[in-house]
Amino acid sequence: MSAPSGALQQTGARWDPQPGSMDAIVLAGGINRIALYEGYEPGYKALLPYAGTPSIRFTLEALRGSQYVRDVCVVGSQETLAEAIGDSTITFAPEGEGLLGSVVSGLEFFRDRQAVLVATADLPLVTAAIIDEFVENSAAAPTEFGANAYLAAIPKEAFTGAFASVRKDMSPFRGGTLCHGNLAVVEPRLLANAAATERLNTMYAARKNALKSALALGVGVGLAYVVGVHFLHLLTARQMAHIASRRFQFGIVPVVVSRPELALDVDEPEDYRLVSELLRQRPQTT
Repeated sequence: MSAPSGALQQTGARWDPQPGSMDAIVLAGGINRIALYEGYEPGYKALLPYAGTPSIRFTLEALRGSQYVRDVCVVGSQETLAEAIGDSTITFAPEGEGLLGSVVSGLEFFRDRQAVLVATADLPLVTAAIIDEFVENSAAAPTEFGANAYLAAIPKEAFTGAFASVRKDMSPFRGGTLCHGNLAVVEPRLLANAAATERLNTMYAARKNALKSALALGVGVGLAYVVGVHFLHLLTARQMAHIASRRFQFGIVPVVVSRPELALDVDEPEDYRLVSELLRQRPQTT
């Protein structure tokens, strides 16, 4: 199935999100093999239940509520997920090999778009307001490259209150310590850069360890991270991203959002307990 033509407006080389103009892919192929609660059996993260509601429904609800999101494509097994989603308007794309392969599969569906929002299915705390903030910050982020991937970065100081106990691998950049979040805006023209995709897949596979992730980009990038960030804290996040961007000739753009919800993918029992409690406290909508 081919997707309809996009409606994002573009100023110069940059995209400008308009209400109802951005399409999104939801990555729903991941499997959690760690026992999260008594009686848990390994299965799709997208189907992890919270009071009987599958995780992916929270992500989809937030996307539907975003002022920018129009069409949504779930990258995953339609046979496995369709009944749990319960929405005949949702389209599906097949999983690819590895996570990056699935991203590519989703981007292929929206190949003619200027920019596509990427979310994971295991973000039960994400809201429409968080998505809108991230999209707006991404559109405003400076870059000198013709094709870009805008990646959510969460500052350490955002982990307060109920999130104070959350433990994430942090990178001590000059000007702020950050961890990765699970939203991105990707320009599909990146698909033309085939030389970089395998290295990026390796980088993402190591994303929970920032040092391994940087080394996956090559010796020069790895050394810049080890010396300039990990040990000496000399480089800002944007400077480090610029070094990596020059390596591949497309922009890797960190987008700082003080939203710890974006970092709380549920991989451990303590994550599941915290998310379950926060969802119970969330005001019910009618």
